Amino acid sequence: MASKADRLPVIIGVGQVVDRWDGSDPSQAPHPVEMIRAAISRALGDTGSEVIADAVDLALFIRTFPDSLGQPVTPFGTIKNLPRAVLQGTELSPERAIYSVVGGDQPQAMVNELSASLFAGECEVALIAGGEVTGAMKAAMRAGHALDWSDDTDGPVEDRGKGEPLLSRYEFTNGLGMPPQNYAAQEQAWRARKGFSTEEWRKNASRLFARFSEIAAANPYAQFPQALSEEFLSTPSKANYPMCDPLLKWHVAQDAVNQSAALVLTTAGKARELGVAEDKWVYLHGHADVKDALMTQRPDLSHSDAIRLALETALDASDLSADRIAHFDLYSCFPIVPILAAEYLGVDPIDRDLTVTGGLPFFGGPGNNYSTHAIASMVERLRADRGSYGLVLANGGFTSKESVGVYSTSAPNEWEPLSSDACHQAIESRPEVILLDEDCEAEVEAFTLIHGRDGPASAFIIARNARGRVVARVDLAEVGADRFETLSEDLVGRTVSIAHRDGVNFATL
Repeated sequence: MASKADRLPVIIGVGQVVDRWDGSDPSQAPHPVEMIRAAISRALGDTGSEVIADAVDLALFIRTFPDSLGQPVTPFGTIKNLPRAVLQGTELSPERAIYSVVGGDQPQAMVNELSASLFAGECEVALIAGGEVTGAMKAAMRAGHALDWSDDTDGPVEDRGKGEPLLSRYEFTNGLGMPPQNYAAQEQAWRARKGFSTEEWRKNASRLFARFSEIAAANPYAQFPQALSEEFLSTPSKANYPMCDPLLKWHVAQDAVNQSAALVLTTAGKARELGVAEDKWVYLHGHADVKDALMTQRPDLSHSDAIRLALETALDASDLSADRIAHFDLYSCFPIVPILAAEYLGVDPIDRDLTVTGGLPFFGGPGNNYSTHAIASMVERLRADRGSYGLVLANGGFTSKESVGVYSTSAPNEWEPLSSDACHQAIESRPEVILLDEDCEAEVEAFTLIHGRDGPASAFIIARNARGRVVARVDLAEVGADRFETLSEDLVGRTVSIAHRDGVNFATL
């Protein structure tokens, strides 16, 4: 067997693609399969090896947004088998093809998984790729274009499905649902913990995200390369409308993108055999993958045990403290994720750049595939800043799944695939939270007011008492949207009455 040094996993090639099609000429619309092929071609070319394509024996694809939904939105046809459809038009012929589960954690989680496989000799050269054309889909539908993205290519693939549900029937019935409303509740819990008003929260989040937008403005692969001011980002307007309080439009990942990215991984020994120059190599150091319980089973909605444990595990395994990390990319679908991560890392989110891409609201949020771009950008950054360390945090669900990787052009002294069993034991050892379906009184922990096109549309609260936790809808027709907004500034900590009727909990303020 090869020496441990030769078995160390390395990223040797990266590729990114962006298409800013304006929706006018349908013949120029980006195609989902071709977008991913283009990123793969760039990643293979980036290795500098003339024989790399023949050496790829495993290709893993990040599940696309249309294939992640309960009811797929495919107005321009269905792609039956995305991995094989993409591979069919390339020079690749890997023995294994994998289609990942749903989740923004997957790019980093798959780097962690495939690095273990490479180290063990289970494969020799692996590819990770993904892409989205949600922007083109929306633009074409608005313009009335009839595109054809259907593809019947088939072949063997390890399809991992959509994964475990991230929302329970109880949560959905009583008001939780789409990511903005669930994350907004966590933002409100954090706001209350810090003692911020809504205005102060928006200024705090917008100061952070204004810097993200500046970084995106300088990134050639960004979908929205424009610097937005703190004032614009913190102020409700037609261009930055309320979504779920306290979130405004530009505090949220923007999915109307046409972006793809790919990574090529192998071992140090194989990279040398393939003629890949060592200045291309970036090593994986510490890493971790941590899953949390459903939102209603977490002890404190203003914190994330999964983010904290994943960061601690990856840094400990790297034998590094956070102040040794020169470059970060902290997932930023909503402000709470990088804010909490910065809190646990002990870094100032204003003084330090927390993204190498510009983040999901400004660089773009290509479904589950964002962190493939983050890793690709981190590789390029570390190649330029040799010997420094970079950390990528990838997030899935509702801070439900966290994956972390620490990277450097310097090889680790020791490397082994890491288990996150201790993290999961810590998660599972927390006391069970009893969920209530009954008339009761409870103290509010979190909430949000959800806005529609014509103003406030619905609201829910999450509250606790000595018996357990209750999620309850708020009847805005009964309470009044204006009154709810007035009360919401200090709603966390207030005792409310819960009435259980027709299988649903309702909160009376």
